[in-house]
Amino acid sequence: MLWTKDYNQKWLNRAIFTKLAILNLTIMKHLKYLTLLSLAFIFSCEKESTTITLPPNISTSSPSEISQFFLSNESEFSESFNENSSIYYQTITSNNGINYIYGPNTFLTSDGNPVSGSFVITVNDAITNNQMLLMNKPTFTKNGELLVSGGIVKLVATQNGQTLSINNDEPVQVVIPTNDYNPMSFFDGSEDNNGNFGWELEDDTIDLVENFDSTGNGQFTSLGLSFELDSIGWINCDYFYSSGDPLTGVTVNLPEGYTGANSTVFIFYNTINSLATLYDADEDGTFNLGYNYETPTGMDVTFVIVSEIDGQYYYALSPSTITNNHIEEISVMTAVTEEDLEDYINGLQSF
Repeated sequence: MLWTKDYNQKWLNRAIFTKLAILNLTIMKHLKYLTLLSLAFIFSCEKESTTITLPPNISTSSPSEISQFFLSNESEFSESFNENSSIYYQTITSNNGINYIYGPNTFLTSDGNPVSGSFVITVNDAITNNQMLLMNKPTFTKNGELLVSGGIVKLVATQNGQTLSINNDEPVQVVIPTNDYNPMSFFDGSEDNNGNFGWELEDDTIDLVENFDSTGNGQFTSLGLSFELDSIGWINCDYFYSSGDPLTGVTVNLPEGYTGANSTVFIFYNTINSLATLYDADEDGTFNLGYNYETPTGMDVTFVIVSEIDGQYYYALSPSTITNNHIEEISVMTAVTEEDLEDYINGLQSF
């Protein structure tokens, strides 16, 4: 596959690359020539204005007492694929229906040469805010701007325990099925030295393309968000949230003994694919969004509280509609098994 520096040619090459690789799900890999299907349209990555801000010095890491809950969920969502180097473009599909397409020169060893022989690709992805909550991946930038997500992904390739790099000239092509046709932007996710996680806007483009199923009949099923993945780490497809509704601060009060030292509090948005975290910096059981951070009134949400004390998990789910100067009083925390807690979060009404 030839890649040029000319933008128009690169746009066409990317469309060809994506379509050829996706069609390989349903036809013989040895077929030499495939028919290019039309690209629906391309999104630009212009940053939109936002009316929601959170100061960047607020920690986004979960308390250490309950961090294992989120880490174990991240591990459970992880999927590994045993692959073999090939001269053909290949596609793997996650349980969320996300396609990862790579070529013979995509993964490189430490000496910069294409990987040879067998290797392992491990992917972690989420499409809904339920899944993002279970992995503790709130949808806001490092500058505190709230995002509406089209999906998050992470891919790591290894051979004999050594991490492979991704070739910038032949990156992984990712296609996330979507029914949200708002223009999406490309965000990198990472932790700082204090373990605080956040998203950062990048210049990479996200295209809207025709998406095919992976059942073998090669039928067009939906549109997909397509982008190039040329590094190891979390990637998020989003647009900045903005609203003309009045804004307000939010406070959540937990029962005695439940504080920022052993609890995490989320705002789960029922009508948009978004998730926010509240904080208890002085560990007095009162959580808020942070100084000068506000969210629109009138939104249907669920406050989700997850706690761990002496090896026992506790939770509370509190459906609510955001009002002016909103205060949510949580009077009871209920003991729960880890399995049931996951089921309750998965059962939340999502967008």
